[in-house]
Amino acid sequence: MGMEVLLLDVIQEEEGEAAPPCMRLAVRAYPSDARGFVSLTPECDTIEGFEQAVAELKRSMDSMVESARDTFQQYGARLKGEKGITDFHSAEEIWQSLEACASIEEMQEVFNTLGLRKRQEVADFILTQLNIFKGAASTFSQHYNEEEYLLE
Repeated sequence: MGMEVLLLDVIQEEEGEAAPPCMRLAVRAYPSDARGFVSLTPECDTIEGFEQAVAELKRSMDSMVESARDTFQQYGARLKGEKGITDFHSAEEIWQSLEACASIEEMQEVFNTLGLRKRQEVADFILTQLNIFKGAASTFSQHYNEEEYLLE
């Protein structure tokens, strides 16, 4: 079998700045086999290899869902006239918003709606760059669950 190329992509239809986002998951792949099938994973000769290939596919799709979620959240915030914090902001910008929160519940709401990778990045910034023994950074460090990457 020749080299297979599989590209999963989230396609966002552009209809103007005020239009709601419209997304779809698309698969571009080639070549297909004689029956017209396109492989989503490489051929695996062990269950472990197959599980690993499927896990990688799931991670890729989860990442796309998080990206789409962020786009929809940005649109919703724009409709409400809010400046939403999203995965596109830097860890430092997100920290500034978290630091300005009036309560741990508000901090949880802002932080926990971020995507997994961004939560990890923000937590790393807070726990390695800031003084976690006072102020909002202390509150964050006391409530941060490093196994789940969430504020509790």
